[in-house]
Amino acid sequence: MQLHTITKQQLLAEPYSKDAQKLACAIYSTYIKNDKDPYMLIKISTVEKILKLEEDENSLGYIRMLLEELCEPIAVKNFKYFGNLYPVRLLRLLTYKFDNGHVEIELSEEFLYAEQEYMIARFLVC
Repeated sequence: MQLHTITKQQLLAEPYSKDAQKLACAIYSTYIKNDKDPYMLIKISTVEKILKLEEDENSLGYIRMLLEELCEPIAVKNFKYFGNLYPVRLLRLLTYKFDNGHVEIELSEEFLYAEQEYMIARFLVC
């Protein structure tokens, strides 16, 4: 039986935009504050304050664009997670849904693990 070794990889083809990075850090901080619960419900007005946006229809579209940027998958080669080894695994940071003045977010535990263990330059360390 061969031991699995983790090889650090450049997982982001391009860095996230400044606002997407800011939003990712805020989401990750909320995750940490909530005892690492991957499910969260955040008020749209809170996101607008974090990003210093005017509260209007355009801000919702901009927030959606940033969340879509954060949903772009990363490819991790030779990814081992809970005993399963994947030659290539596509991972997304989060899934989201807008609901009645809130954004419902679920972080991917696999992505968080990959970011911590496989990524050369971690971006969630804010």
